[in-house]
Amino acid sequence: MAVREIEAETEALTRLDGILRRARRELGPDVTIQRLLILMNVYLHEGLSQSELLDLLDSTSITALSRNIADLSGWTSRKREGPGLLELRSDPMNLRRKTIHLTPKGRRVVRRLSG
Repeated sequence: MAVREIEAETEALTRLDGILRRARRELGPDVTIQRLLILMNVYLHEGLSQSELLDLLDSTSITALSRNIADLSGWTSRKREGPGLLELRSDPMNLRRKTIHLTPKGRRVVRRLSG
């Protein structure tokens, strides 16, 4: 590997580490890389269904994705109050399809974390 590639990887990992640390300070210690990736992908591709988001992430199961989405929304998978960063909405054209969106709070958090 070339020196520039190593430096670029080191810089990217350092930035990711900083974002994760800021997220944990702001949202709590249970923020994982997987949850952070879900949050960032919803920011970049808002309005996708869970299966479409799953295709983007391609390293998780639908069960883990559903649990993490719940844990980033208003009510966690354990039926406790959550951070309220994501919300599921029914697709008006297909009521069985739910789309994933950032809440206003979620949008503010992502902007602060990435800035």
